[in-house]
Amino acid sequence: MGSKPATSQQVADEVGAFGWSAADVSDRPSVDAALAAAGSAMGGIDGVFVNAGMDGQGVSSTELSLDVFRRVLDVNVLGAFNVAQGALSYLARPATILFNASVNALRPEAHFLDYNASKAAVVSMAQTMALELASDDVTVLALAPGYFPSRMTEPYLSDPGVAEELLGLIPARRFGTLDEIAEVVDFLLGPSARFMQGAVVTLDGGRSV
Repeated sequence: MGSKPATSQQVADEVGAFGWSAADVSDRPSVDAALAAAGSAMGGIDGVFVNAGMDGQGVSSTELSLDVFRRVLDVNVLGAFNVAQGALSYLARPATILFNASVNALRPEAHFLDYNASKAAVVSMAQTMALELASDDVTVLALAPGYFPSRMTEPYLSDPGVAEELLGLIPARRFGTLDEIAEVVDFLLGPSARFMQGAVVTLDGGRSV
């Protein structure tokens, strides 16, 4: 599921996905339609990686726009809730819901109050749902990654000065790779992680320590 048909199709072709749908996660009807299409096409859903999100404004809290803050919450918090709650009707138990949070939920970053707060809310949402859904054979987890290459992080990682500053915060002195995050997501969505109910898994090179 992506927000734009063109990019959704492109990614699906690149990874050989079974199918795809375009939806704005902050719009519940479009999320429900995408989930219904996926559930119908696959005969149910075993796991959901709640990954859609947007960056913060990147300014001091004294200058933060309320409209931007509201949009970040709409996508990162309410959008994540829409996907997770909507998926429950299609999950074939036992199942897993994995929320993509951020190391910023545990170690806030200056000038990103909106993003920090939204990801802290995602962690709390995941743990609350874990408590409520455990008896229904649904495992709920949160992944808290650090900096990995993506469209959202590209402006930071491609700037030598900013990249060096960020590396100074990471004990491992490097950024993560896409293979590393893919392997962890694959494990967390699988049966071996089912007893990790409510866990917040950091993947940040030591940034959160």
